Amino acid sequence: MRAVAIIGDGIVLGVLSVVGFAMHETMTESSRLLVTVLSFLVAWAWIAPWFGVFGDDVLTDPRRVWRVLLAWVAAAPFGVVLRAFLLGLTVSPIFVIVMTVVTGVGLIVWREILVWRFGARSAPTV
Repeated sequence: MRAVAIIGDGIVLGVLSVVGFAMHETMTESSRLLVTVLSFLVAWAWIAPWFGVFGDDVLTDPRRVWRVLLAWVAAAPFGVVLRAFLLGLTVSPIFVIVMTVVTGVGLIVWREILVWRFGARSAPTV
């Protein structure tokens, strides 16, 4: 299930980046899109393990999925700074906020679905 979580997290980050580019009508800027997606993937890959978001407890217990959001709140600013550095841009505080909130919601929804579908089921009481 860990591999599914890692792949799914990457898909969420990629899809929401594409949605953002589409909403801003910048889909023709494929190199910027690639740098954006890779920046957030690197940030997530570096920060998320420190919060234990790929541990069995988070992957199976819906009461622990909040750690994914906590990890994202730490990773998103790093991703924004990395993206700005690679693209030669300044860091936009509003972009940090929007990316943190929108992608945080996306990650939580995805992880709740994952836990609901594959997580530990409570044994029926007799």
